[in-house]
Amino acid sequence: MSEALDGVARWDPVLHFIDSLDAADALARASRVDLRLPLAGVPFLIKARTPVGSPIVTRLLAAGAIPLGTSTRARPGAVSQTFGWNGRDFTRNPWDLSRSPGGSSAGAAAAVAAGVVPIATGGDSAGSLRIPASFCGVVGFKGTAGRVPRADGRSLAGLTVGGFIGSSLEDVVLATSLVSGPDRLDPGALPRWPEPALGAGPWRVAYRSTLSSLATDPAVDAVIRGSLATPGVVVVPDVPLDWVAVDDAWLSLRDLDAGQAVAPSAVRSAVDVRSHNSTALADLFSQVDALVTPTSSRVAHEYDQHEENLMVVDQCWGFNVTGHPAVSVPVGLVDGLPVGAQVVAPHGRDDVALSVAARIMRPLWLPGR
Repeated sequence: MSEALDGVARWDPVLHFIDSLDAADALARASRVDLRLPLAGVPFLIKARTPVGSPIVTRLLAAGAIPLGTSTRARPGAVSQTFGWNGRDFTRNPWDLSRSPGGSSAGAAAAVAAGVVPIATGGDSAGSLRIPASFCGVVGFKGTAGRVPRADGRSLAGLTVGGFIGSSLEDVVLATSLVSGPDRLDPGALPRWPEPALGAGPWRVAYRSTLSSLATDPAVDAVIRGSLATPGVVVVPDVPLDWVAVDDAWLSLRDLDAGQAVAPSAVRSAVDVRSHNSTALADLFSQVDALVTPTSSRVAHEYDQHEENLMVVDQCWGFNVTGHPAVSVPVGLVDGLPVGAQVVAPHGRDDVALSVAARIMRPLWLPGR
């Protein structure tokens, strides 16, 4: 815990990833931790504005993990969420201080990438775990909808999923397993998820360089294609995917989740898009085990240009609409900035997405960390 607090003292004045810090409480918890617990003494950060008593936090505490405080996220009401703000300054990307760490789980990804904590909690409505993980060269995992119980239960439209950003795939998997299962606050959550054994394959995958009208940077595309040329992964060419754009559907479902008035016709249209894309994925998964895409079509944008970069969600948010498990892992660098690959699998087959991700992942280590 002392090492983690030293990391905060070293890195936060530069990266601005802390929203609130309680060093005294963290040290007090560390002095009395039960060493028999699975996460005994592991420091972590809680995403700012996480509801008090959230199962993702209370179950980490029960497993022996210790919170340092809360991590930054975007300002409330911001049009784009791909940045972090501590009330005084923007959160920075440790790979390049001129760049954003992504968002909305901005501080979580920056702190993990800087080596301050091995895991941090987050939430994902349109890529808020996966995009920061991609921008910062770490792991971000959004399980099947309902995998992690939520303090206010399943969201009305089912977009938001709790989860983790971590420095290793194994840490993220373990933490997700420990917090999974129904809770009195969310009795409709999926059953407890035992930590899966990750399979070696061979895994048959389909690759799509884009799921929208926005083309992926050719350099990003090349890095991801290169990661797929690895033992245990077989890329199956020309697998059809009848995908339709989710822009309007996601916006309608977001407004529904927020309790805003949504025209019945817009709700019907959003449900139709969800059903269409879910069926299209079912057809694809009848021929392959997983789908791989870029997590983001570009590397991290500049930290204060988030409003000009609204479409960094284009590869991610469709899987919030359908509820499929999706994980982002680092696979290389472009111009010194991390590139993330997203792996998607059928509903409930989080283990498959993670197994494929483990095969293509290329761990990145921040110089000077």
